[in-house]
Amino acid sequence: MISDAVKKQLRLPKLGQIGYVVTDINKTMAYYKDTFGIGPWILQDERPDPCIEREKEIHPLLRIALAYLGPVQIELIQVVEGESLHLNHVKESKGGVHHLGFMVKDINKRLDACRKMGIGILQQGTIKDTGFTVDYAYLDTVDQAGIILEFMQWRLGPIRVPINRLVHNVACWAGSKTLLKGRVIK
Repeated sequence: MISDAVKKQLRLPKLGQIGYVVTDINKTMAYYKDTFGIGPWILQDERPDPCIEREKEIHPLLRIALAYLGPVQIELIQVVEGESLHLNHVKESKGGVHHLGFMVKDINKRLDACRKMGIGILQQGTIKDTGFTVDYAYLDTVDQAGIILEFMQWRLGPIRVPINRLVHNVACWAGSKTLLKGRVIK
């Protein structure tokens, strides 16, 4: 549970995402759909560029699936190739939550504030897909919050856009019309 002090210190908005690292994304999507009714999913392979982990550039290929459970985005991540902190989570846990994500309006401002508070950045990257850009950063917050926290900022071209269930459903509809490079799994 994230303490009120950490929430206040980081000025966290409402929870936007719960992220899991998995070894078989197709099996996990099917289980979540059959067991919890979660879907539709957008499934895509992404190589964050740039991707900096603990001040070193890395080049992982990540298979990412996104869906919604109420107002919260569920993210499944499978490392397809390369090294990434995600692999440590798979080795060290039994499938628990990897991170809690928060949609922010100005990620650079947020990260500057974190640095001033002594909170390090575990991994920072940019994912680009069909006009959308996602800037993200995993924060070194396990000691303070009990879990990795993530800040994300979504843009369509240069315009910052909020990501929510409505936008996701429109993207799923558009994706089924081959607008997205990923696949829609219903």
